[in-house]
Amino acid sequence: MKNIKEILKKKHLLVIGKTEVDRKNFITEIIKTADYETFRFPAKMATFDDYFYAMKKMQLYEPWYEAKRYNGHAIWDFHEAWIYQNNSLIVLEEVQNMEVRWKNEIIRIYINVIDYKTKGKDTVHLIISQNEEANLIEELANSMQPIRNNERRTKKQIVEQNLQIIDIGKN
Repeated sequence: MKNIKEILKKKHLLVIGKTEVDRKNFITEIIKTADYETFRFPAKMATFDDYFYAMKKMQLYEPWYEAKRYNGHAIWDFHEAWIYQNNSLIVLEEVQNMEVRWKNEIIRIYINVIDYKTKGKDTVHLIISQNEEANLIEELANSMQPIRNNERRTKKQIVEQNLQIIDIGKN
């Protein structure tokens, strides 16, 4: 578990293998040993709206201007800024059934946070789980934004360098 904790400091985790209960218990053990404020989203979210409502309920956004009401676009923008400024642990479990487009968009944002962070600076940490890798790395690579001008890595290499696959079925 100590090794997993060290990996989580530098990369996000994709937990696969065994059963859903085993993955949930494994993630619970990581949370117990990690020293991060943790936000665990409901398992098996299927739509972006599920993510959005959970994010609103947990108040994972910080408005930068005063208003009586905020629309969904503003809250999403605030949430994205919150991700870049926060040092918490986010857990998204059993994402295999989530809408592919939104699942990839949400995870891509978290990957960008790690990829663009300044060395030594705190950053948000992400743990996701699903049955198997199921071509998720390739999907994420295809959803990545254009690479920086001087980038020598491929989009797939960026994803692989920022998302560690932990197969608990091999332990």
